[in-house]
Amino acid sequence: MKSDKVLVTGGAGFIGSHLSHRLAELGYPVVILDKLVRGKYDYIKDLVEEKKATFLEGDIRNQSNVRDAIKGAKYVFHEAAVCINYSQKYPEESIEINVNGSFNVFQASAEAGVEKLILASSASVYGNPVHLPMDENHPLNPITPYCVSKIADEYFLKIFSPKGLKYNILRNFNVYGPRQSVDAFYTSVIVNFMKNVREGKAPIICGDGSQSMDFINVHDVVEANILAMESDVSGETFNLGSGTSTTVKELAETIIRLFKKDLKPEYQRELKIIVRRRQADISKIKRMLKFTPKIGLQEGLAEIAKDIVVHPDYY
Repeated sequence: MKSDKVLVTGGAGFIGSHLSHRLAELGYPVVILDKLVRGKYDYIKDLVEEKKATFLEGDIRNQSNVRDAIKGAKYVFHEAAVCINYSQKYPEESIEINVNGSFNVFQASAEAGVEKLILASSASVYGNPVHLPMDENHPLNPITPYCVSKIADEYFLKIFSPKGLKYNILRNFNVYGPRQSVDAFYTSVIVNFMKNVREGKAPIICGDGSQSMDFINVHDVVEANILAMESDVSGETFNLGSGTSTTVKELAETIIRLFKKDLKPEYQRELKIIVRRRQADISKIKRMLKFTPKIGLQEGLAEIAKDIVVHPDYY
């Protein structure tokens, strides 16, 4: 029923804000819990003012904050987390937030009788690929505190299943789109390239540009999350990507064509790269959730290009 209350932790962040808007659009009463560190109130201000969502400023490390937010919720989307860059700089705090905070969300969900929880995990749990495309049985090889925390979250969530908490886990690949985080380890390259190309400057590529990512549009990610919530399927882990690997060189050339500039990428000394190649095997999510990505990279990049003009302060 669309009258069922839904909680989105990190709901003022990049993915969370898009998810909150879509849920409200579908008629779900939405509660957003966010500490407003990476998230911005401006992303969800319209939902709150139109009374389509309730906003609670709080920290998932605070048990009372979590319990207050979760009260009466039938579904929970757990998006709140610190990113890879932050986890490398502040590993202790990142573990407190990503692991202890997540445990609070799982425990409170089980205690409150939440019907299903959808966890935002990450393809980072795989580390460097042993084979491509990477399926859900690919070996786990965490490289950063963020990667370790996501694996821990997956296992902690599973121990609440015998207590009646249904769940699905989505391992996000390289999510991009309007309002995307400019401090993200991988996808910030999109905004950096666009800013240069708009100004008539060459996009700067670190290394030879052969490193690749599996770019999945945030709108597709949102639809997959909702399918994971509404489906009878539970207790499963899914790759959430496009199934296509795009090199950084190809990305730069696509952005140059998008802005119709006569430019060529410039190459500089390669900086440290955690994972050189990514490509998701998405056959499982296609089969079990009937999910297929709909937004191509060119279309998705064009939307960001327009949004940068309208909301330059987001980037």
